[in-house]
Amino acid sequence: MVRRVGPALLLLLFTVAAAEVLFRLWPPLGIRVQGDRIMLPTDVDDVIRGSALPGTDTVIHVHRNRLGLRGPDLPRDTAGLLRIVAVGGSTTECMYLSDGQDWPTLLGAELSRGGRPIWVNNAGLDGHSTFGHAILLEDVVLPLRPHVVLLLVGANELGRSDLGRYDRAQWRRRSRSWSEHSAILRTWRAWRQARTVRESGIGHRALALDAIPAPLPPDSQRMQLAREQALLPRYRARLVALIAQCRAQGAHPVLLTQPCIAANVMDTALTRKLQDLHLLTGTDGRTLLERLDVINRMTRTVAREQEVPLIDLAHELPGGPAHFYDAFHFTKAGSVAVAALCADRLTAYLSARFPQHLTH
Repeated sequence: MVRRVGPALLLLLFTVAAAEVLFRLWPPLGIRVQGDRIMLPTDVDDVIRGSALPGTDTVIHVHRNRLGLRGPDLPRDTAGLLRIVAVGGSTTECMYLSDGQDWPTLLGAELSRGGRPIWVNNAGLDGHSTFGHAILLEDVVLPLRPHVVLLLVGANELGRSDLGRYDRAQWRRRSRSWSEHSAILRTWRAWRQARTVRESGIGHRALALDAIPAPLPPDSQRMQLAREQALLPRYRARLVALIAQCRAQGAHPVLLTQPCIAANVMDTALTRKLQDLHLLTGTDGRTLLERLDVINRMTRTVAREQEVPLIDLAHELPGGPAHFYDAFHFTKAGSVAVAALCADRLTAYLSARFPQHLTH
C-alpha cells in the first residue's frame, strides 16, 4: 500500500507543480485579473467569427496594442498630447464590436477633429467591476500619466455582495499569504468571480424580444431592491477610492452612468415589453431599471460630492434594440451614439481644463 501511495503522491506533486508553472507562463484566456495582479495580452489580434448579435458584424476583429488595450499605441513623443483612457467593464471594452467601432475609439476620432493632438485608449475589461478597475488603474493606466480617466461603472456592481470581501487594504494584507503566491489559486478565484458575473446574466446574448413576458412577483422585486440598497455603502466607498486614486497621480476622473436597453424608450408598447421581459437572470426589465437606478443615483451623488464631471448616459442615451443587443451592450449604432454624447459633454470641459493642448 505504501509503495502505491509514494508514486501517486509524487505524480500529484509533479502535476500541481507543472500546472503552477504553466499558469504563471500562460494565464488562461479571459482571466486578466488574478488576485491583486493584472495580466493583459499585448500586441495580439483576435477574430470572432459567426457573431449572431444584432447590430454587430458577423466577423469581428479586435486588436490589443503594446499596452494590452484597444486603440493606438502611445507615441514615443507625448509632448503636447492630451491623453485620455476609458476604464470600465464589457460596456467599455465592446468586445463584439470591431476595431474602430468601440465608443472610446470613436470618441477619440470625434475629439481629434481639426488635428487636435489627442490620444484615447480603451481599457475596458469584460466582467470587471470597480475592484478590478482599481487594480488596472494602479498597474496599467495611471503609469501612462493620463490627463483624463473616463469611468463607466454600474452594470458589474449589480448584486455583487462578493466584492465587499475585496476591500483594497484587506486584499493587500491577504496578498502576503502563501495562497496569493499560487497561480492556480489566483486563477481559481478569478474564474469564480467571472462565473458570478455570468450567472447574473450580464453576458453577451441576443435579446429575444418575442419571448413571453414574465413579470416578477412583488416580493422578489422588493428583495432585489433591498439587497441593492444594502450594497450601496460599499459601492460608494470603492467609487470614492477610484477618484482619489486618479487624483493622487494627477489624472482627472470623469464618471459615466450605466445606460440600459429598457430606459428612455419612446415607443410605449416596446417599453412595456422590455419592462416585462427577463433582461437578466431572475430579473425583469422593470426591476432591473429600479436596481440600476439605485446604483446610478449613487454615481451621480458621488460625482456631485467629489466635484467630478458626470456624463449621464443613463438619462441621455435612448434605449431600445437600435442601441443595445441585450440589456447593457451596445450595437454599432449605440456605440456611435455614446461617443457622440461623450464628445459633446467633454469638449467644453477639456477646452477649459487643458487649453494648452487644444488651442490651435
